[in-house]
Amino acid sequence: MHLIVGPPASGKTTRLLEVAHDWLRKRKRVWWVCLPFQKAYVYRQVTKGGAVLGLEVLSSQQLYYRLLAATLAIRPILTGPGRVALVGEALGLVGGAPPSPGEARLFARAIAEAKRNGVGPSGIPGASPEARRLREVYAHYETLKATWGRFDYDDFRQEATRLLESSHPRLEADAVIVDGFRELGVLELRFFQALSRHVPVYLSLREAPPGLTPQEVRSAGSVRLQAHRAPNPVSEARWVLRAIKRDLAQGLSPLEVAVVAPENRIPAWLTLADEYGLPLVDQRAPTAADTPEGRLLLEMLELPDFPTPGRLMALPELAPLGRVALERGLVGLEAVSRLARELGLEGVWTAWMARLRSPGEGGGGRSELEWAEELLDALPEVRNSPRRARLLERAQEAHRIAQGAHFRRWWAALLSESYEPHRPNGGVALLTPTLASGQRWKKLYLTHAVEGAYSAGEMEDYFVPEELRVGLEEALQASGLPRRMLGRDPVLLEELRTRAEEVVVTYPEASQEGPLVPEPALVGPAPSPLPALPPASPLEVAGVQPYQAAWGTVSLPSPTVEDLRRYQECPMRYWAGLFLPEEPPWWQILRRELRRIRGKLLPARLEALSQQFPQARDWMEQHAGLLGSLELGFSLAVDGLEVRLDGVRRQGKEAHIYCFLAPDTSKEEAQRRMRERWSERWMAGHLLEKYKGRIQQAHLWAWPVLGEAWLLDSIERVDKSLRNLHRTVQETHQRYAAGVVEPNPGFICRDCKAKDICREGQAAYAGPGLLRRSR
Repeated sequence: MHLIVGPPASGKTTRLLEVAHDWLRKRKRVWWVCLPFQKAYVYRQVTKGGAVLGLEVLSSQQLYYRLLAATLAIRPILTGPGRVALVGEALGLVGGAPPSPGEARLFARAIAEAKRNGVGPSGIPGASPEARRLREVYAHYETLKATWGRFDYDDFRQEATRLLESSHPRLEADAVIVDGFRELGVLELRFFQALSRHVPVYLSLREAPPGLTPQEVRSAGSVRLQAHRAPNPVSEARWVLRAIKRDLAQGLSPLEVAVVAPENRIPAWLTLADEYGLPLVDQRAPTAADTPEGRLLLEMLELPDFPTPGRLMALPELAPLGRVALERGLVGLEAVSRLARELGLEGVWTAWMARLRSPGEGGGGRSELEWAEELLDALPEVRNSPRRARLLERAQEAHRIAQGAHFRRWWAALLSESYEPHRPNGGVALLTPTLASGQRWKKLYLTHAVEGAYSAGEMEDYFVPEELRVGLEEALQASGLPRRMLGRDPVLLEELRTRAEEVVVTYPEASQEGPLVPEPALVGPAPSPLPALPPASPLEVAGVQPYQAAWGTVSLPSPTVEDLRRYQECPMRYWAGLFLPEEPPWWQILRRELRRIRGKLLPARLEALSQQFPQARDWMEQHAGLLGSLELGFSLAVDGLEVRLDGVRRQGKEAHIYCFLAPDTSKEEAQRRMRERWSERWMAGHLLEKYKGRIQQAHLWAWPVLGEAWLLDSIERVDKSLRNLHRTVQETHQRYAAGVVEPNPGFICRDCKAKDICREGQAAYAGPGLLRRSR
């Protein structure tokens, strides 16, 4: 074995390309082994000087297949979802009850790690009950797999290694080159060592594994590095997209530029790329659940447990129900069932629920697999799709483990374990840190370089703690689980900084969650602000503006004092709320009914309310005396203004003003809410000023529904704060009467239902600065 070691960007791949061309010039056949997502990159590098004959790029798994197929020592493969399903079956044999998909995934990954390192069931340290349970599950899994006559991915590696160590296999290649791996596991190293006894093997790694001596040691190459800071993630992404568009305009090929981002930020990048007209290509491999057919099937499998508007609208017959549920913000089985009865769609809803429940849940003599086929045929998008067979195969795997509702959940889980064939189009690659491994570009943008965004994800194992594991050298000599916590984060960060001849590192200084801390190993000591770049999107070009609604006045209904408070917070939000009514919670409906009384609460009315709101019956009966003493729904009109109160009562020269609040409101929260409200304090000031002498004190009470009333404030004179409130109410009323509706952006925009229709107007009203504030 010819071992070449060196840090990232030390020219290891370039050196191996020279080796490959030397063999090819001799008319020899070369196998180049790399990770699956690196294949296109390797072919591009090899063919830079023209076409070549005799080189084939393989993944490790394909190499194992080739060796075993040549000797007919091969079995059908047990795919990833099949392995999870078989582990679930083994868990059921050990525990008796059907396991959850998450539990099966946990055990499947632990078994895969053990097999990657050549550790059998008996080799797992049994220091804890869960570790001993893993041993049992592992042993049952191997028995079930052998009975089924399958090989999982690790079996192919083990059998190929055993073949190389015990006999003379038939090899088609004259040389094997292994490149693009950050590190190799125990069995992989044994495999390539055994392979090197039969054919020359050229292997490149960052550092030599224990017991191996490198034949070449290369030093780090030079990389041009820039680091910039952005105010927020949106400005960072827009600047990077402008920079890429400039690079392409200046002659760089899309295949020579790449973007690395944390995986959870990739959807946002793809959305913005459409605006800029950039060929940004997601390099992640999709699962079956990411395909249109799989996504629809997943929605149907999850709908009986938790219906949502999106899942309802996926079915044309239930789309009207879904639209109304979306308008009212309803989710959940009970709420949607009520809505279906209200809309007269109960028959359609019940029929689909019966169809979407498997036989074990709803009765019937059919098997789960018959039901699964009927469900696939009931969905037109799936019925004639080439993916139908794979979706049904996942159902067959789920049927080995569970029935009834468990069958549905397992089928849904296995869809997320099944990866689809993936050949991304050419373009500017959008990559996760893992997908950037083993490849280099002319220019790379490393984005969102903040602490914690890029990590190797090292963590202690659930089953076998770190102290019971062994070092790699010991694991190579005798089977054992190697240690996990090896400090790989600095290695990953060093690799990311060298993925191109020129690397541009960017990071946002803050996001909506708060300030962000840059990753020092990536951005360096003194990152500069983002340099100015010309506009690259039609929305950024001056003079090219989308449609913007003109500002004007509107006719608003007569306000209450509390309406004016909401109007003063944001006139646009208040106006839009007139057309976007929300479904109030039950306690607000009770409050509205109490206000409608407009007088004393009589026993007959109390009984009617108790029947209408059984959840508040005990509370109303307990406080019937106080409720009966209040003037409920009191209102007063003054100078074109109306103030409405939940309840008032007078005792001599004292006025008591009550406000009903949500159940379980704490006293601190009640004080905050009462400080924010205008009506009660405005009325207190009005009574003390208008009826001076007759009213000498006003008491403000907060009364949570189902709770006790709290006295929060006693006011004896009209102070400066009350005078300011009255003045603010008058000024706001003047603007309200004029019909002025303008946005007042701020933190309230975060939960505003009208923010999407408001942003367009903000740009016309106050320019980009206000738009940024609202976001």
